[in-house]
Amino acid sequence: MTDCRIKKVNNLFKTEGPVIRSSILRTAGFCGKDTDELIRLGYLHRLRRGYYASPVKLDDIDTYTILSVIFPDAVISLFSAAQYHDLSSVIPQKIDITLPSHKRVPVIPDDFQLKIHKAIPQIYEVGIQTVKKDGHPLKIYDRERTVCDFFRMRLQIGKDCAFEVLKNYMAGKKHLQKLTEYAERLQIKGVLYPYLEVLVA
Repeated sequence: MTDCRIKKVNNLFKTEGPVIRSSILRTAGFCGKDTDELIRLGYLHRLRRGYYASPVKLDDIDTYTILSVIFPDAVISLFSAAQYHDLSSVIPQKIDITLPSHKRVPVIPDDFQLKIHKAIPQIYEVGIQTVKKDGHPLKIYDRERTVCDFFRMRLQIGKDCAFEVLKNYMAGKKHLQKLTEYAERLQIKGVLYPYLEVLVA
């Protein structure tokens, strides 16, 4: 592998971002054998099949940035979404993501700590918002959907956690009409309302 080719790979990371796909490498003239050699020499790190990062900058790449690139259908959810929206004091040990139920669970890199949830399309699509993370779009459930999810899964994660999330939501930026709409669509209106009435009384 020549210095010129190595420099070309480094330039790809500068122009294409911290994570590049194998298709970008092929377009730049690197075949599978070249890719394997670059990995062996320490100039590429395989995140999962078809996705690569620069080993030199790997520690500087945010996990959510990698997630947004290699799992484009993943939506940050539950405790991870609650942490993003400042709705919970719980620091998640794993990143919660939700995938459409018809999607195959992707191969997860060994160093990724993910907790994968699945939802049917009409549930999955409720409340998705897109934020920018290091220039990459990242899907995450909005504040109202996050509140609803905690009440949907209150038996698994605890009613106290669900109530804390609702209480923090009510103390901050809120959109009660949207919360009501989501609760109806997710069929938890009857569960959520008694707790909501306590806080608005």
